This record gives sequence, C-alpha cells and structure tokens, in this order.
Amino acid sequence: MGYEAALNLAMEQLAQIPPEAICEACGARYEEGEFYLPWFNIEKSLSAASETHRILWLHYMTARGVKKQSGRLIAYREVAPALFYASNFYKRAVTPLVSCFGKDPQKLIKAGEALGGQAVALGDAAVAINVLPYFPVTLIIWGGSEEFPPDGNILFDQMVKTWFCAEDLSVLASLVAYELIAASKKQ
Repeated sequence: MGYEAALNLAMEQLAQIPPEAICEACGARYEEGEFYLPWFNIEKSLSAASETHRILWLHYMTARGVKKQSGRLIAYREVAPALFYASNFYKRAVTPLVSCFGKDPQKLIKAGEALGGQAVALGDAAVAINVLPYFPVTLIIWGGSEEFPPDGNILFDQMVKTWFCAEDLSVLASLVAYELIAASKKQ
C-alpha cells in the first residue's frame, strides 16, 4: 500500500471515532477541527506534519493503545512479525544512531535531554524519551573497544504492540533516531 492509500485509509478510520475519544485515548488535543499531538513534548498540528509523520500519528491516534506502561522493555524483534522488518529497522534506525553516537556515547544523553528525555542506566549511555504521549522509546549506545565496534539498540515498552505494527514501528524508530542526530548537531 502506498503512502497516499495508507493516509486515506487512516483518515477514514479517524473520522469514525469521536474527537473526544481520540484525545482521551492518546493525549492529543482537538481545537477548531484540528488535532494537535505532542511529538518530543512539542505540540504539532496533524495537518502541518509531513506525510510520513501524519500516517504514523493517525495510526497512533486510531489505535487507542494501552496508556499504562508495563515497565518491561522489549527489542524490536519481539514485536511480531518484526523479524520480517528487522534488517530495515537496523538500517533505518540503529545504524545511523551508532554512526552518530558510537564514538562519544555521552552525546546521546545530551541530545536526548535536549529533546525532553532522561538518562537511564543501560549500555555506555542511554536515554528514554516520550516521543508521543504514553509512548516512551529507550535508545542505547555501547561505545565499543579495541575488541568490539560500537553498537546500539532501541527498546520499547512491551505495550508498543497495542500502538503500532512492526512496519510503523520501524519507520517511527528511524524518525526518532534522526531527531536525536539533528539535536546532537545543535549542541
């Protein structure tokens, strides 16, 4: 399914749900016919978002997933059928993250904090960020050594399965990684 078809289908699904129910379920705001959604704690309008962001946000808004986090972090491969998309996930999201932060893992924390995240005790450096309401993402970097190259991972609360399918999650993780990379260049 192409972007236009996916966008149209998601808009049709959104139209079937009362705006109040959407706002309650996913932390959006609705005003004068427009939805606003926090993205990295900065409110953005749905209509002004890029096509990719709009499709993901519409899927998030119509999923009405579980708000309460489980506290159990899972890797992408644990999101069925993520194995089909795993190589894309690593190419799109983890590899750019490691390329940017692998030589200086502390830059990840600085970039994450600039976007409203908090340092967490994982790897050589890690940050947890609520990229959408009720939707934290944890990004981890291991700086490597003489024996091992730098590495990284992106983890999600296991409730991710109630918000996104594997393909959407791969795209979302890529957007998150590039937001952090852009923030690191402003440091």
